[in-house]
Amino acid sequence: MDKALIFVEAKGNEPRKVSIELLSEGRKLADSGSFNVEAVFIGKLSEDLKDKILKYTGKLIHFTDQLLENYTAEGYAIALAGYAQETGAKLILAGATRIGRDFMPRTAVILQTGIASDVTEVNWSANPMTFVRPVYGGKVYAEVSFAAFPAIVTVRPNSLVIGEPSANKGEVIEKQAGISPEKIRTKVIKTEGATKDKVDLTEADVIVSGGRGMKSMENFKLLEDLADVIGATVGASRPVVDSKWRDQTDQVGKSGKTVSPKLYIAAGISGAIHHIMGMDTSKVVLAINKEPNAIIFNYANYGIVGDLFEVLPAITEELKKKLGK
Repeated sequence: MDKALIFVEAKGNEPRKVSIELLSEGRKLADSGSFNVEAVFIGKLSEDLKDKILKYTGKLIHFTDQLLENYTAEGYAIALAGYAQETGAKLILAGATRIGRDFMPRTAVILQTGIASDVTEVNWSANPMTFVRPVYGGKVYAEVSFAAFPAIVTVRPNSLVIGEPSANKGEVIEKQAGISPEKIRTKVIKTEGATKDKVDLTEADVIVSGGRGMKSMENFKLLEDLADVIGATVGASRPVVDSKWRDQTDQVGKSGKTVSPKLYIAAGISGAIHHIMGMDTSKVVLAINKEPNAIIFNYANYGIVGDLFEVLPAITEELKKKLGK
């Protein structure tokens, strides 16, 4: 039976949502008899985090090297590639997160194989199996397959469905990658964490984003109020970030984050292509703009032509009534 490895990433004491999505998909592959699936975690692993991961996998490989306690692209790539070679893995999956996008291409180079990045759809039953990913800035979607193995795939968060946790607890195997210090050419000087209660944009189910039409930093409170009511995360367009109204971590677009929420609300966003490239795989898009010919309406499922300073408070108040908040 072919071997599949799923790299599991954590944020604090929680596995990344995309990692759980991949583990859920991996469990389907294991149950179908297509693959022998193992999860791989690199670095510090608390008992609580371990238990959360084991609800979705039968086997967890934990690399415990001291050199791997802090993330470096070299260290992670060497550890994962080495284990893939050792086990003869045919498939390696990871989330298309900042870390996944950083070190998985290095892993592909070490293994001298190909990589399909930022995949949004998979077809395991095809022969050969195929993967759909955006190209040319999201203007075109390509269906790709692999002619050589192992196949390395990074999957965009919110692209797959999370399954129910298992009642059976999997096993943990601790390993050492045995990496020598001279192989690690970067050094972590300082780590700054984001707000603990804030859901990362790439994993949010609902996002409310503001553009230049918000007019000022203070007006983003309108979006914060709406987000509080519907449990959303607030995003922003590049001009907003360039104006220092929001932090760069809130930016959606080509030079920011790529998101795939169930609902994306765009307020005061014109629809420049570099923004569209970051949110065009959203399941449902609601655009609010006073300009009826704004480009964003071409990508929206629903559109409201109106003054956002009137529309946003009205939506927020109505939703408060509907949701009893």
